[in-house]
Parts: sequence; structure tokens; C-alpha cells
Amino acid sequence: MRFILIMIATLWGLGALLAFALTARKSTEAKATAAYFGLWPAAAFLLYISQPTPLWIAVPVVFGFIPWFLSGPHLWMVLYYPRSARPEEIAGIPKAYWAWGGLASVLLGALAEVLLRP
Repeated sequence: MRFILIMIATLWGLGALLAFALTARKSTEAKATAAYFGLWPAAAFLLYISQPTPLWIAVPVVFGFIPWFLSGPHLWMVLYYPRSARPEEIAGIPKAYWAWGGLASVLLGALAEVLLRP
């Protein structure tokens, strides 16, 4: 099992390096998407190894999986069809969703912290 996890992490790391290499001369949208594609798993790993973590931090990181999952196809589109990038989006998601979703996930984590922890 450990070998499988190491292989998954290695392949993810190689994919992230390839994404950074492909965005060297591309738009800032491509670079931001590649950065999110590479940095969210690192944040999730840090969350995993630093248990117990307050829920107001853990919930936004866990919810960050959804845009991370969508960032790969978006990065592909931005690299091969540069006109598909929109200035009001980050990693293919509108900035308003990032702001309101981030605020809502922090508040949901704080509420869960109050209700679930003794």
C-alpha cells in the first residue's frame, strides 16, 4: 500500500512539474491554474500530517478538492485554446465563487468546530 501511495504522489508531482513547464510562456490564467493544480495537494498533505487541525481550516482545504479536480481539464483548455481563458476567473471558476465559497467554508468549519468539538 505504501508503494502505491508513493507512486501516486510521484505521478502527481511529475504532472504538476509538467503543468508548470507547459505554462512558462502562457497566460497568467494558465499559470494560476497550474499553481493551484500543484499546491492544493501539498496543502491537503500538510493538513493530513498536522492532525488535529481546527475545522475552520480543514473544511476549506477539503472543499478545495472540487476546484482542484476541475483545474486539470481547465488547464488543458487554456493551454490549447488560449481564448477560452476569462479574466474574471481563477482556475476556471469565477472570482465571486472563490470569495463567497471560501467565506462560507470557513464559517461552516467554525460552526462545525463549535457544534462538534467538546
